[in-house]
Amino acid sequence: MVNIGDLAPTFNLKSHDNQDIYLNKYLGQKKILLFFYIYSFTEGWTLQISQFRQMLPEFQEIDTQVLGISTDPSPSQKAFSISLGNINYPLLSDFHPKGKISKIYKVYDYNKGTSKRSILLINKNGIIKFKRIYSDISEFKINTIFNELNNITSSTLFRNSGA
Repeated sequence: MVNIGDLAPTFNLKSHDNQDIYLNKYLGQKKILLFFYIYSFTEGWTLQISQFRQMLPEFQEIDTQVLGISTDPSPSQKAFSISLGNINYPLLSDFHPKGKISKIYKVYDYNKGTSKRSILLINKNGIIKFKRIYSDISEFKINTIFNELNNITSSTLFRNSGA
C-alpha cells in the first residue's frame, strides 16, 4: 500500500496532448500535486480541474507541478481539456492497462472501474507527504492543499526508485 512517508512509485503516462510524462522528470526539481479523478466531464472534478488551471501561477510560485490522472483514454482527456478552455498542465491517461497506476497508488475503485477522487502531495525527493481520498468532492478544500504544499520540505536527498 502506498502511504504517507513512502517513496512515490514512478510512472510514464500519455498526456491529453499526447506527450509522454515521466514522474521522474519532476523529482528532485519540484513538489508534485498528483490528483486522481473519476471521469472526464464529471461535475465535481470539472470545477476542481478548472480551479487548478486558474491557480497554476500560485502553484508555480511554490514550486509545484500539477498532474491529473484518470482512467479515461487520452482522446477523451483532450476533448475534456478543450471543453475547459485548454488545461495548461498534464492530464494523464491511466487507460491501458486499465487503472494500472491508480492500482499502484491504491486509489482504484474496482466496483466502478475508475480512479477514486484523491490527492497526493509529493516532495521534491519523491516522498509522499499527503494523501487523501475524497468520498465526495465537497470535502475538497483548495486552502488545505496550499497549506500542505507550503509545509512540505525536502528533508532527505532525492533517490530514484529505478522504476
